[in-house]
Amino acid sequence: MRLSKAIEGFLLEITAAGYNPNTISNYRFYLHLLTEQVGDIPIEDITSEHLLAFIAWLQTEYTSRRKRPLAPASIDNAWKGIRSFFRWAHNTLGIPRPDLLLPRPRYEAPVIQPFTEHEIRALLKATEYTREARGKRRKGYVQRRPTALRDKAILLLLLDTGIRSGEFCRLRVQDVDLETGSVFIRAFRSGRKTKSRFVYLGRKARRALWRYLASRGNPLPEDPLFLTNEMRPFSQAVLRHLLRRLGERAGVPNVYPHRFRHTFAIQYLRNGGDVFTLQRLLGHSSLDMVRRYLHIVRSDLETAHRTASPVDRWRL
Repeated sequence: MRLSKAIEGFLLEITAAGYNPNTISNYRFYLHLLTEQVGDIPIEDITSEHLLAFIAWLQTEYTSRRKRPLAPASIDNAWKGIRSFFRWAHNTLGIPRPDLLLPRPRYEAPVIQPFTEHEIRALLKATEYTREARGKRRKGYVQRRPTALRDKAILLLLLDTGIRSGEFCRLRVQDVDLETGSVFIRAFRSGRKTKSRFVYLGRKARRALWRYLASRGNPLPEDPLFLTNEMRPFSQAVLRHLLRRLGERAGVPNVYPHRFRHTFAIQYLRNGGDVFTLQRLLGHSSLDMVRRYLHIVRSDLETAHRTASPVDRWRL
């Protein structure tokens, strides 16, 4: 079977299995690049040398449409796609696995940078008013932004729940109980990544969300929880654009949805929450990611103790 035909069958199967669309898109992209590099040869003819050369090409020669080299995380995604594809090919087509000798590219997870309290306050302030405008014959002035209620509710919901951007975009009005603060997150397709669970909003976040929904009149239970300026459901791209623009107005760099998730997790642990409850709230299948947050919090404690140690401070 030709490589392209096998890739077609693999993509159909993982689509039917309910894989995340972003994962499917990534696998399609890198497997098609592999086909371009090695040619549309029979899949049985692909060797470990083909795959090693392909990964080396991605690391040293390939550039994106923006003429940029691939980030380490992207090369890691390519490796995952290759491993997943040949695992499927072995189970489905019965071919040997040339990927077993393909080492995983060295990849250090990016440093987690939560928002500071000052940055969050600056972002919230940026939701309320426009930048100062100056006329030729008048003093500078600001105006209240027409989307202030919505944007403040978005920031507080992201910060208070730690949900993913895809989960945010799928929320409906009926998923939120403003009396209890519970927010129901539905499993996405197969539930491989997003698992059904409840997360919770505090008092101030509930109040902000209530004010926004009240400004919309009487939204139906099945309506999207948040609407764009064009009265459409949010997409992940639109959410990222909104947050980036708010960050520019607030003078806060690197504002993106997942950073709110990091901030929620770290503040939850700093404020006394336990790792097992945090794992359920975040919807992680293992404690691996939660341990990274815990390591940051422990580092905070070590630093605080070095500063406040009575034995050292008194020089006993």
